[in-house]
Amino acid sequence: MKTPKVSAFQLVFSTVLSLTILSGGTSLWLASQPKLSEYQVRVLENSTATWQTGVGAIFGLLGSKATDLLEAEEEEEEQKSQEQ
Repeated sequence: MKTPKVSAFQLVFSTVLSLTILSGGTSLWLASQPKLSEYQVRVLENSTATWQTGVGAIFGLLGSKATDLLEAEEEEEEQKSQEQ
């Protein structure tokens, strides 16, 4: 039985996505609490910052992947036109 290969992009993207969802969920849960201790406020601030950073990283990763796909497509078109 063959195991499927996982690309580096998929590994990084899934890790960033899972950490972003986890920190966003933590932020939502803590924000819904009626009263927070000093330590919980710190965790809320850190998880909110992690959420925001993660969202930015997700868009950055998707943008870089889209650029790579477009460049690869252009190279294929150039090779086809040169072969003809």
